[in-house]
Amino acid sequence: MQPPPPNEKFYNDIYGTAKKPKSFKQWAEAAQKNTRDILDHGSTSPLVWVLVRGKNIPPNAIVGGEERRQPLYIARTFYEVRIGKAGFHLERGATFAFNGREIHTDTYEVLVPAFQPARYQVSDACRITHIQRMDRGAPTPGPQVMPSPAAFRHLERLDKIKTVVLIDDSSSMYDKLWPIAKNALAGVVELNSKYSTEGVDVYFLNNQEVGHNLKTADAVQRLFDSVDPEGETPIGEKLQFLFNKYLPLVENKHSTHRPVTIVVITDGEPTDDPKEVIVNAAGRLDRKQARPECFGIQFAQIGDDPDATEALRELDDDLVKQYGVRDIVDTTPYNPNDPNFTTDTLTKILLGSIKRVIDMSGSVASPASSLPMSSPLL
Repeated sequence: MQPPPPNEKFYNDIYGTAKKPKSFKQWAEAAQKNTRDILDHGSTSPLVWVLVRGKNIPPNAIVGGEERRQPLYIARTFYEVRIGKAGFHLERGATFAFNGREIHTDTYEVLVPAFQPARYQVSDACRITHIQRMDRGAPTPGPQVMPSPAAFRHLERLDKIKTVVLIDDSSSMYDKLWPIAKNALAGVVELNSKYSTEGVDVYFLNNQEVGHNLKTADAVQRLFDSVDPEGETPIGEKLQFLFNKYLPLVENKHSTHRPVTIVVITDGEPTDDPKEVIVNAAGRLDRKQARPECFGIQFAQIGDDPDATEALRELDDDLVKQYGVRDIVDTTPYNPNDPNFTTDTLTKILLGSIKRVIDMSGSVASPASSLPMSSPLL
């Protein structure tokens, strides 16, 4: 029997809000408000969580242990409400175990007795923490899965689009998901090079490394090996960067540039809000009277995080209805009946994008290259 879904009381007890925060910023703002309420009005609970930034730990914080002859305080943060440790001797104030490794953060909460005044000030600044990598084991690459034979007869259509891939390199991608994403993309880049004159451009959410016009699996391997997954999931911020770069290529209604498809591979909820960025881009294309098929975003979920699945569905279902802009988003959430993320997964996503381009442009495909709805690729 499945347990009942969390209700508002559960979230209020854990996060101090009626709903689970969907970004680090939302969590920090709620924690700041709750701390101010405690300072102003007190609490009926004997122990309360208060927000701390840096090493500004209140003197009445609960001590949970000792390390290097320094007190350790009980702490928690946004990341799955992990219980960790805080201390004046720690690099950024607090550390937490996350996905098999230790991360540092300078924005967290500590436990204090409610009947004693918390003798410190809460800053108005809401600075988003940067998560540093501590160490990295050697992941075991998974097998590279090639597309099914039925896919190959449609691959010549890869030459119809310019493919740009945005990889989630946040902390949660560390270990198992990183080599899976690498192998899946390496296979797609190899296939693309056989059927398209254009290579694939690859970007990361946090790292500034870029792969321009990649055409070999080796190039993808080298690029991934130069990046260590760390940080948050700023999808909106990085999409804005990509929009500024690629929209000018296609937004003119007389542009002859091939349509641009941005594939976002992510395992978690965004830590910012990409909705506004996407809506603004769609509105920009509408105002420019750009061709309907000229630009699209494909979100692909890697991993089985249910919150990520919900966040992607909101992007796919809500934006057109709510804002009245053109539909430029498609999503492929986690499917428990087809859980593996492989080259075949990405190939299906790209071919689905190409079908969308053909449908919107009104192009008539030859029977030999048509992609019927009964195809296993859709």
